[in-house]
Amino acid sequence: MHAKTRFLSVAVLLFAAAISSHGQQPAQEEFVSVLGRFGIMLPTNYAEFKTNLDLTVGENKFYGAMYRWALASDQAVISYATGSLDLEAKADVYLPAFRDDYIKKTTQGSVIGEKKTSLAGHPGLIFVVDSSVGRTMAWTYLIRNRFYLMSLTLNDAAKTEEHVKLLSTFRLLTRKDLEPRYAQLISELTPTPLAPEAAIDRPTTDAQDVALKGKVKQVVTESERYFGDVLFDDRDVLSVEDFDERGNLTRSVQYAGDLPRAVRAYGYKKGERVFREMRRLPNIVLASDSKDRKDHITRAPEPEAKDFKIKYKHDRDGKLLELRVVREDGKEYESFVYNPKNKTVEHTFDSAYGFFGGDFNFEQNKKTSTLDANGNSIEDAYRVRDGATPLSRYDGDKYIQSYEPRYKTEKVKHEYELDDHGNWIKRKTFALKDKGSVPTLVTYRTITYYQ
Repeated sequence: MHAKTRFLSVAVLLFAAAISSHGQQPAQEEFVSVLGRFGIMLPTNYAEFKTNLDLTVGENKFYGAMYRWALASDQAVISYATGSLDLEAKADVYLPAFRDDYIKKTTQGSVIGEKKTSLAGHPGLIFVVDSSVGRTMAWTYLIRNRFYLMSLTLNDAAKTEEHVKLLSTFRLLTRKDLEPRYAQLISELTPTPLAPEAAIDRPTTDAQDVALKGKVKQVVTESERYFGDVLFDDRDVLSVEDFDERGNLTRSVQYAGDLPRAVRAYGYKKGERVFREMRRLPNIVLASDSKDRKDHITRAPEPEAKDFKIKYKHDRDGKLLELRVVREDGKEYESFVYNPKNKTVEHTFDSAYGFFGGDFNFEQNKKTSTLDANGNSIEDAYRVRDGATPLSRYDGDKYIQSYEPRYKTEKVKHEYELDDHGNWIKRKTFALKDKGSVPTLVTYRTITYYQ
């Protein structure tokens, strides 16, 4: 009788969880993961968050993150990760594989009930595991090359139904759903505007400097990388740039990892072209080499506004020869040097300052691009570090050994699709290898124009 009662209770839980999981009902108050693209009716003060997780299921590798909540005596965990496989196309294979991998790596128990389900049309599996440490319910969903795995310990019988209902409020979020969160993040990074000052006449506009034609109002740039030769229709936003009717930038929002990382407000200061930027810097994590010690985390400072000067050099015919971005301390942050004769542009960028906000002993990134008649790059050559050559010498009675860096060149080529104005709206990038070219990335631009 006890076994039958236990079986029925598991069946009821699976049935209730499956019914809830079919819906995509927005919660009134919920925890929202922008990067995870999901919402759930769980507390915003989760107990633990881990990112940059490397997960291996069988021979397949996935990269993602994990949240953990403490619900009285129960624990709720939500993990998500992406890989290079179309999991959804072989759901009958991968749903059991994720179930078995979860049991093997966690409870090491046995399945006492399971039920196929779906979430917004995507396949899923709900299962209950019994082990020596207790009972656990888990949900797995496959969305193209991404999977979600949620688990809930069932230690508190009085809270089981309530906690299962909470986990069953899990829903997937579209970019439209997340727009209020993006807007909030952008607002937090928006610097105070520069004081009004008369515009400076110069031979070219910001739009012309990046080969844009027509009365461009806004450019939204997104990218999508290849997994082998497959695209999963999973774009990341790279930037949103706004132009005035003269063709000069007024604002730029820069993204990294699909999150707004910096906002630039453009204008003039003391007779010079300037942008004021606020950037959210990452925490710096030094991973521990011991399970008994925690990672060392250096928290990033709060974003602060910094002004950058933009300096130009044109030839007699008004063609742009140099564009240099200078920090507040006078050090160069970024530069573009054009060679009209060779139709090339050399781009250098202080990646250490851009990513971490300080001076580190990193070399500046350097890229040389060959331009077509439209001013678009058809080939990029990257200078890449390729080890170092040891050098030794004597200085009196001292023996001195040093190392001279070696470099190699890695190249990519681009193919374009243009709109009616002659601006590219799709760029396909190929890595150039010894045995040919390999597609790596597709970049899209959505361009709106003034009427």
